[in-house]
Amino acid sequence: MEKVIRTFDPLNDDKNWETLFETHFQNLQSLNAISTLWISGFSKLGMDQSKRPLAKDLTIAIKPYTGYTFIQTSETIILEQIDWYKMIARFEMPMTNFVRLPEELDYCDEPDIWHDIMGHVPFLAQKEYSDMYQLLATTYIRAIETDRKDLLRELDFIGGMLIELGLIEESSGIKAFGSTFYSSSEVFEAFKPENQIRFTKAALVSGESYDRHSFQGKYYIMESLDHLVETIGYVADRI
Repeated sequence: MEKVIRTFDPLNDDKNWETLFETHFQNLQSLNAISTLWISGFSKLGMDQSKRPLAKDLTIAIKPYTGYTFIQTSETIILEQIDWYKMIARFEMPMTNFVRLPEELDYCDEPDIWHDIMGHVPFLAQKEYSDMYQLLATTYIRAIETDRKDLLRELDFIGGMLIELGLIEESSGIKAFGSTFYSSSEVFEAFKPENQIRFTKAALVSGESYDRHSFQGKYYIMESLDHLVETIGYVADRI
């Protein structure tokens, strides 16, 4: 497949953003998959669904809640994990510079601002999620500094299989927790019962990794956000 040349295109980015928003939001609603954590954060952003939000406006919206600064970059690449977590630990998050095309609605092989904003920002507007993510970031940095490769594998599992692709149990049922589900049709795969598995600490040492280039096909259900915090703490306590 010929590689798409990425350019910043405000007019078409807005059109593509609106198409993506309408389609994915309908997908999530059809599955009753939207987490209360995500929708509560999203409601704080004052986002106009008809156009791509600007990093500076999202920063202004989120400052009263968790204090993050969103940084618009000219990049289309994924940061190294350590660089990402160092920014998160400073309450900063970078944003890539393009919105995927309509023909990439289901899947985009590069990180785009649609995923950055819809997948991460609403969660980061929630203090309990932000506190969890800060714990994950500082734990990852400590594991790097102490060269704990065994624990880094566990933290990579948490970052990929739970933060990006996890499910969470709420009073009204199982909901999408992973940021990928708010920007991709992979949410349909995740809500097939045969693809769901209850998360336990035993999964941490499985060596399972997150494949960014295809649908995972296996999705872990966490009992609660506290369950995730306890899991990160279990790793942190062993550094």
